[in-house]
Amino acid sequence: MQNRLTWHIKCHVLVLACVLTSLIIGSTMPAKGVDNYAKAPKKNAAVLEWFKRYDQIRCEAECTTKDKCQMLFLGEHKADKNNAALADRMVKKYTVATSEIKQLRPTPETRELQRGYTEYFSSARLLFIDFLKAEQTVPFSTKQLGPAKNRLEALDKNNKRIDAELRKRFGIPKHKHS
Repeated sequence: MQNRLTWHIKCHVLVLACVLTSLIIGSTMPAKGVDNYAKAPKKNAAVLEWFKRYDQIRCEAECTTKDKCQMLFLGEHKADKNNAALADRMVKKYTVATSEIKQLRPTPETRELQRGYTEYFSSARLLFIDFLKAEQTVPFSTKQLGPAKNRLEALDKNNKRIDAELRKRFGIPKHKHS
């Protein structure tokens, strides 16, 4: 009983944190239609144009705040139709993102970042497909997904590092994706 109560308290705290984050992030996001790149130096227009499209692709692939909160509980207990619906939405988003980022024409400066996000979107898509398969197994377990999730997190960290370095180098403003 004590463990179940502790788990429920943790869940409520995490949901509250997600709601507060949503409120804070929502109030700091630039208005739709605002050109976040207007102040960026025009010294390398090709890199700037690449980043505009890249940021758009990443935003379209991004989870909603509600989905991010729900992801905290993926695989925690039993199979759940809401988790399956979330995983299905993410498979679709990452399928589109993989296709779109492959269609970008990289500049020499952005090639490594594009390659990293192509791998990220493709790997994330496969991870959610594997999650959907795990939902069908009895007993339900996502333990086998741990190594792939860890590799994806490391890839994400590296991609964000490269992104930050390029933005700093070319004076491109930080975008508000996760």
